[in-house]
Amino acid sequence: MQSRKYPNLAPLPHDTVSFGCKKFVRPKDLMDLKNKEIIQVCLDALERNQPIGKGTEAVVYKIPDYPMQYCLRQEKSSIPNKNKLKLNFDLDEYDKANFVIAKLGEGLTLLKYVPGIPLKIITKSDTESGIKVKHALQELVANNFPVESFEKTIEMIEESRSKGIIFDRKGENLLVDPITQEITPIDYSRQFNDIEYNPISYIYHALDVDNTVHARKVLGKLCMAYAERLKTAGKEELNLDVLDRNFYHRGFIADPFNHFPDRDSLEEVRSKLFDELLEQKFTTTPEEFSWLVDCYKDFVEETLMGDKPVKSNIYWDID
Repeated sequence: MQSRKYPNLAPLPHDTVSFGCKKFVRPKDLMDLKNKEIIQVCLDALERNQPIGKGTEAVVYKIPDYPMQYCLRQEKSSIPNKNKLKLNFDLDEYDKANFVIAKLGEGLTLLKYVPGIPLKIITKSDTESGIKVKHALQELVANNFPVESFEKTIEMIEESRSKGIIFDRKGENLLVDPITQEITPIDYSRQFNDIEYNPISYIYHALDVDNTVHARKVLGKLCMAYAERLKTAGKEELNLDVLDRNFYHRGFIADPFNHFPDRDSLEEVRSKLFDELLEQKFTTTPEEFSWLVDCYKDFVEETLMGDKPVKSNIYWDID
């Protein structure tokens, strides 16, 4: 079986599955097939027509033979010619950020499968049962997902941005997996241009918890995650030249905090994070700054995470 190097994909077991016939053994990993066989599997997936996601420009289809490994993206404006498809593994940074494994031409792209669902509720397309599932997952994210899950998501968006790869912050472009407790950005657009850039607002907006009982906890975890990231992130990784230090998007998308239950608390945690803690990162020693981050996290815990938020008396000046 042939060997390939492909991006962002952990090694998978190379054992096989037999279907009762010794002459026919299918590899467990699609990429262990020959090129023409991979293309045929993709064409078969198109014929089976099992969409797992639809956007403005493309449809993503399930690959039934390898459902938890790969999926297939087809541009709506293109009708593939079966005789012209060819695997292309020459990928740029945008392709890699978007989990592309190979391009087939004719508007077809083979992608790594990313588990999870978007929590942004789309009333025109989500079913009643689907909305119930999203509500249950919002509760799970708020109460059970660790701060580290939010930190990892912020880091993915920030690291891509520092390379000029911009996350398209639409709510449906953030997938939540309740099993691994991971939140994954899945769409980095070549056309999208930020009006305001703030990863905390992006994620909060996508999780669609505003005007719910989960708003405080989700924002609290996001603020603590950003503060924790400040301990290790270099200045060049923080995208300070484009960072909007407000939580309010004025233009491209509606304000994600329109219905936040306590604007005073919202402004307090925002101000201490972006007007104080962020500045102190560059004026204190690493040891002092680590202590300040812990103080900020305690402040957020007291202000947002409890049932009855209280004012904090934490003293912030190093001197």
